[in-house]
Amino acid sequence: MSRSNRFPFAALGAALACALAALLAASPADASDHFFSYDPANDATRQTAGALTFEFRQKLIWVRVLSVRSTEGQATALLKPANERALGPGGLSRVIGPGGHERDLYQVEGADQGVEMIHAFCPGSTRAWMAFGHIAEGAPLRVLVIGDAPGGGPARLCQTFDFTFHGEWRLPGGTHPPERDLLVPQFPY
Repeated sequence: MSRSNRFPFAALGAALACALAALLAASPADASDHFFSYDPANDATRQTAGALTFEFRQKLIWVRVLSVRSTEGQATALLKPANERALGPGGLSRVIGPGGHERDLYQVEGADQGVEMIHAFCPGSTRAWMAFGHIAEGAPLRVLVIGDAPGGGPARLCQTFDFTFHGEWRLPGGTHPPERDLLVPQFPY
């Protein structure tokens, strides 16, 4: 291959290396926190979950869900990323099927009202996980609630929640609102 034919590949490689370096250089400060509120899209979601708000951190190419809050009540549960091996043999594919799009898995922590939320969303379970589809402003959201089986055994699908996007809470300067402001019924209506 002549030197002139290699130039496009060298330029492409240099451009990819620069893009990768920019991605790696992005600091945690480049991440931004968001609060998206969702309304129930069906009666089953309305009865069990009601309107929910999800706090998440968005970075350049990834999203991490931090918490789930009852928009109309006073319940908050922290979420932490989970490995699907925690669900038992076959992981997430066994629970939701291989074609499921909800692949971002988080464990519901027991702090705050997490225990109450686990019991409400997955009766009989002592541990629960939430599997999220793609989170995007203005788009509907499906969240699957998975719980441990009462008496042992592999995890099971407890609920499928479907939501319509309601809106984003706009926060001044990227700060968190005071906790009492998050508990006002019907916020952000």
